[in-house]
Amino acid sequence: MKYATVNPVNNQLIKEFPLDSFPDLNISLEAFKIWKRFSVEERGKQLRKVADVLQKNKERYAKLITLEMGKPLREAEYELNKTLSAFDYYIENAPKFLQNEPVQSNATKSYISFEPLGIIFSIMPWNFPFWQVFRFAIPTLISGNVTILKHAPCVPQCALAIEELFNEADVPKNIFKQYFLSNQDAGKLIADSRIHGISFTGSDVTGSILAEQAGRNIKKCVMELGGNDAFIVLEDADLDLAVAGAIKSRSINSGQSCNGAKRFIVVENIANAFIAKLIEAVSELKVGNPLDPSTNVGPLARKDLMEKVQKQIADSVEQGANAYYGNEVPNTEGNFVSPVVLTNVTSNITSFNEEIFAPVWSVITVNNLEEAIATANHSVYGLGASIWTNDKTKAEKSVIELEAGNVFVNDIVKSDPRLPFGGVKRSGFGRELSEYGLKEFVNIKTVYIN
Repeated sequence: MKYATVNPVNNQLIKEFPLDSFPDLNISLEAFKIWKRFSVEERGKQLRKVADVLQKNKERYAKLITLEMGKPLREAEYELNKTLSAFDYYIENAPKFLQNEPVQSNATKSYISFEPLGIIFSIMPWNFPFWQVFRFAIPTLISGNVTILKHAPCVPQCALAIEELFNEADVPKNIFKQYFLSNQDAGKLIADSRIHGISFTGSDVTGSILAEQAGRNIKKCVMELGGNDAFIVLEDADLDLAVAGAIKSRSINSGQSCNGAKRFIVVENIANAFIAKLIEAVSELKVGNPLDPSTNVGPLARKDLMEKVQKQIADSVEQGANAYYGNEVPNTEGNFVSPVVLTNVTSNITSFNEEIFAPVWSVITVNNLEEAIATANHSVYGLGASIWTNDKTKAEKSVIELEAGNVFVNDIVKSDPRLPFGGVKRSGFGRELSEYGLKEFVNIKTVYIN
């Protein structure tokens, strides 16, 4: 395993980084002893300093995100703005979320308190290199824990920038640490008794290994894994709105988003109209240099990811799907994939069953709402789903039938600091964000006094 910055536009190696030795956990333990004694309000004041540094350096961080993983620069800027919104949300609301909850019982006094656990270890992905880290770290830190980060090996400079951000903010030392760790050392960390929880965002394959390690060592864990989200379009939907949503959900981050729609399930009597509008919209997407403001789709993050996607598309076509390609890729040196609409997709085709991390729209035609729901649920994943219809009553009745952690009506599935985010089935367990995410890594303690 190498930690290295490789420009996805041209696959040029920019910088390599050596592996770190196994972390000195006593450094984090000492930081925890100090940090847990801060009031929630004081922790919020300290984290506000971190947010201020992020705001000050936002332009530099956005360019760094684009350099390392290739997303269009304006999307990197949006990612940082979203990160700042999470600071605002938790600094404002954590004091309320973490206050003692009185409970009537046979005791003279009884209540529930919410106390930090200790050191929480996070393993985070490359596709949202700042947002994914902070949507875990902000609630974890403000609740009194300290954190250690193992970031994705292809975004090492983002990892360093995040740690330097904490140092520049002059908050209590070592409440946030990052290390370039081998997988072997990551396993040793999970097994170490000084680690009290694990948060992982990534593939279901890796997640199953980490969850097994956490379970073997009796560690609380949150697993936010892959998705193959269904995007259901009913006959009474606003097709222009639905197509705009389909483009945004699938092209954001160049198609590399776990909660991006991937299977477009359309009722038969409007399928041709939807497909025609979708193909036209996809053909207008510009593929190119992510630093160019007019670019809609940048390169994929790594060469091996591009090669996997190319095989998934080729396999799907060989199995019977029809492919309608958008703009050609700008060069052969970078990790560019031409946006493509796949039609005639059925449940035995690769693009139906596998998560394709690229701008690929797989369209499945069904007869009615009941078949649409059954088709949506015909997946090992259950992260998100959306329903597009003008009949809100029908939509709300359908929500309960969908096997997903997030269901949106007439909007794309997206994370929001105010709402819990996570999945079911092989999309993982536990929740991030909102009050629910905040309380994943606290000791929910019963206090009973007579």
